[in-house]
Amino acid sequence: MPTYDEDYEDEYEEDEDEYLEDEEGILFACEDCDYRWKVSEEELEYGDYEMICPMCGSSNVVEI
Repeated sequence: MPTYDEDYEDEYEEDEDEYLEDEEGILFACEDCDYRWKVSEEELEYGDYEMICPMCGSSNVVEI
């Protein structure tokens, strides 16, 4: 049975943070589930983007 590996989880979180920092765009965060994601400025400019969390579907989203 696999064991829980806290080091693996820490590495995953660090990789995710680096990915978010490297990509161009605007960072959003869901205040309900704390999911963070980037949206390109082009998507926002054309008005195709809705301010809805892709993880939980909440509209309680803020720009960071």
